[in-house]
Amino acid sequence: MKKTIPNEFAFEELLEETAEHLKVLGHPQRLRILDFLRENGESRVGEIVRRTKLSQATVSLHLNKMRRSGLVISRREAREVYYWIATETAQVVADTLHRKHERALGLDPLK
Repeated sequence: MKKTIPNEFAFEELLEETAEHLKVLGHPQRLRILDFLRENGESRVGEIVRRTKLSQATVSLHLNKMRRSGLVISRREAREVYYWIATETAQVVADTLHRKHERALGLDPLK
């Protein structure tokens, strides 16, 4: 008999984790924040607020949800909190969104 149970279990866990990440990312404002982090890397919350034109409360709410799901990581330095993309799933979604936007604007050389 073939021993596939551990591999099947690992794959099922991967599917569950990915589905949860995609659910969390299924909000336009979270995608906007994710795109900003893709473009700028580790960023202060204040900079995310300023550049995305979302309110402080909105950015904080969405970053907190993304952090709890493991999509972003944060660190505090004095009074500033910095965030950056933490998972491959989030990075792939951000990269895909960016390429799709470039294609829509006619900027993608591979189109």
